[in-house]
Amino acid sequence: MKIKKSSLKQSFAKLSNTKVLVIGDLILDEYLIGSVERISPEAPVPVVWVRDEKQTLGGSGNVVQNLTSIGVNGIVFGRIGEDKAGENLERILLSNAVAKEDLVLLKSKTIPTILKTRIIASHQQVCRVDREEIIPLTKEEETEIIIQLKGKIKDASAVILSDYDKGYLTPSLIQAIIAVCNAEKKIVTVDPQVSHFFLYKNIHIMTPNHHEAGKALGKKLVTDAEIENACREIAKELTPDAMMITRGEKGMSIYERTTDLFYHIPTVAKEVFDVTGAGDTVITTYTAFVATGMSIKEAALVSNVSAGIVVGKLGAATVTQTEIEDALKNLGYLDEES
Repeated sequence: MKIKKSSLKQSFAKLSNTKVLVIGDLILDEYLIGSVERISPEAPVPVVWVRDEKQTLGGSGNVVQNLTSIGVNGIVFGRIGEDKAGENLERILLSNAVAKEDLVLLKSKTIPTILKTRIIASHQQVCRVDREEIIPLTKEEETEIIIQLKGKIKDASAVILSDYDKGYLTPSLIQAIIAVCNAEKKIVTVDPQVSHFFLYKNIHIMTPNHHEAGKALGKKLVTDAEIENACREIAKELTPDAMMITRGEKGMSIYERTTDLFYHIPTVAKEVFDVTGAGDTVITTYTAFVATGMSIKEAALVSNVSAGIVVGKLGAATVTQTEIEDALKNLGYLDEES
């Protein structure tokens, strides 16, 4: 399986004129980075001497970061709290080349911004502290979001539903969003939650990992045959154009429903340093490149290579066009003569 160099270059050229609408659960990721030199006298736990700290986008925000990194403009729908974390999250979104008019944020007085704090020592995560209140949107809020979506959807080439089950993507909102996208003939891709798994009907593609797909079906998915049967079973219920199941060290499997074809793509990760956000990279790069006109198979190959790059980095990392092209070339996936 190879991608023509001319096809890749054409897609790269189109990315800057591609706009992807991201709708889902926004999270602020905080990292406290330091070293451990002693155990606390108060309890048998390490004392982390913090030497650096940073905040970055998590959840659907990491999808936005991935879009920016490959040169794609984003339209962002999500919920934050009226708090310091919300201010920081909004500031970071704006710094990621999201235009203010393309930032459609529901700001809550009562629900705090989701904040996940990871404490890192010697390149290892010591612990994570979560601050969140999972409260679903009201019907009035859902109605307002759909009104805003109808006003923005025409500017988008594709729509990503980034579902972390934190209350923003309610069952009724999911169905309403897909209906609007289908009416406007927009590509819809979904990074799903098991609790909503069979609500994502009539989309372009869903990208669960094998644990999520297996849990939704009530069975373990290990072999290629089990993955293929699962894809067919899910596709029969949801009628997507395609299914993608990511499989960790086994790479990913893609099923084209209309042709009944499967592609099993092996992992290309040389060293797995941190899998945080790898799923976000997969759906982002796949969606962006399909939106430029790449085939399902080609876009899947790009997304697999991109995931292999980010797992070798710390935290919810991103990839660039240069990294993608270099990786495709080094792995022998790029047809240089085209």
